[in-house]
Amino acid sequence: MLRKMMRSAAALIVLGVMITAATACAASSSAGSRSTLYDSLDAISADSSALVIGTVRQQVGEGSTTVSSVEVTNAPSNPQLGSNLDDDPAAVEVGDVVEVRQDAEPFLESGVEYLLFLTPSELPGDAASQYFITGAVAGLYERDGGEFRRVVTDSGDKMPETITIAE
Repeated sequence: MLRKMMRSAAALIVLGVMITAATACAASSSAGSRSTLYDSLDAISADSSALVIGTVRQQVGEGSTTVSSVEVTNAPSNPQLGSNLDDDPAAVEVGDVVEVRQDAEPFLESGVEYLLFLTPSELPGDAASQYFITGAVAGLYERDGGEFRRVVTDSGDKMPETITIAE
């Protein structure tokens, strides 16, 4: 009887581990696991401190992290910008250079122009002034002619595939 109970308990433990592993896999994609999936430009803007169009001018690797210096060529506005944040949106202006910190692919590429929804890193020290892309990859669009195209389309977000900005 004790042996049968032990086998049942072991089977339940194995089943629990399998369910946990399956759940973790289902929650991730090429963008990794994260708590918020975005379904509109207003939603991602509300969680962003800055919205910028800019070109990557320089990159530095720090272990598995890449920090890209992006020269801002346009700072479009959205009435929802930063509305979910405790602090006011960042005052980013044309000509500023913002540092974008990425810990996973796809990394920004030098010389390429992007539309980026950004969130402060809130890291200590020198990294405190850096930004993360909001939603890891949800806020990452690359210039494609007269519009910006989503770089990662399988992240689970329901964001527009393209965005056109009046410049």
